Amino acid sequence: MQQEDDFGTTLRALRERVTPEAAGIAPSLPRRRRAPGLRRVELAGVSEEHLKRIEQGRRRPSPGVVDALATALRLSGKQHEHLRTLAGFAAPAHRAGLVPREVTPAARRMLDRLTDVPACVCDATWTVLDGNRRWREYDCPAGSAQGRERNMAWRMFTEAPTDVFRTPEHAAGVRASMVAGLRAAAHRYRGDPELHALIGDLYARGGEFARLWDDPSEPADTADRLGVSDGRGGLAHLDKDVLTLMPGDLRVVVFTRPTDADRR
Repeated sequence: MQQEDDFGTTLRALRERVTPEAAGIAPSLPRRRRAPGLRRVELAGVSEEHLKRIEQGRRRPSPGVVDALATALRLSGKQHEHLRTLAGFAAPAHRAGLVPREVTPAARRMLDRLTDVPACVCDATWTVLDGNRRWREYDCPAGSAQGRERNMAWRMFTEAPTDVFRTPEHAAGVRASMVAGLRAAAHRYRGDPELHALIGDLYARGGEFARLWDDPSEPADTADRLGVSDGRGGLAHLDKDVLTLMPGDLRVVVFTRPTDADRR
């Protein structure tokens, strides 16, 4: 994949720029090296073969391996964040600060290519950033709203006017999933005032949000199904699936019609 090739190329370039002395490694014999920088074997915490495959784009690094490499290479905070982005991970917690709120090129491509089904993109707080043409045709209230009213969690827990119908079971599952997502986002983006104001205001309202927020257990992995007006006085039933897109920490929300087998 291109992303892995970019990561491997960047990692190899960074390794070749760092001298053993700069990395705190005593130079090994022979003193004269055929290639500049650090040898793969000199990077502690990652095997030489594993590192070779990563640089060749044949293996995907884990977040822990990326962080270990950043430490071994003495990378700056911005270099470390860039390396994690290339690997497809969010910025390190101490660098994250604010919730990413830009529709990335990858997210834009997904919206452009999903022409047969409604789809929208949300940030990590469940605020709608944009949607495709099919999604806009459904005239979702969050899409035409401003400010906090564009946030799906806020609308869900404040019972904002909506033409979306869910069964109590599906509504409970969505609420639990949203609270778990906001809790995780609050840990990743500790410096984001908008996120923490949203959570504080929802918690102050009490009710189900406060109960779920105080419950540390993970929600059950339940599917979401909703009904929207079909324009003829009836309901069109849609399944909702959420894809997490990195880099950018975005949520691509896709709505599809269930098959007869799905309804059973």
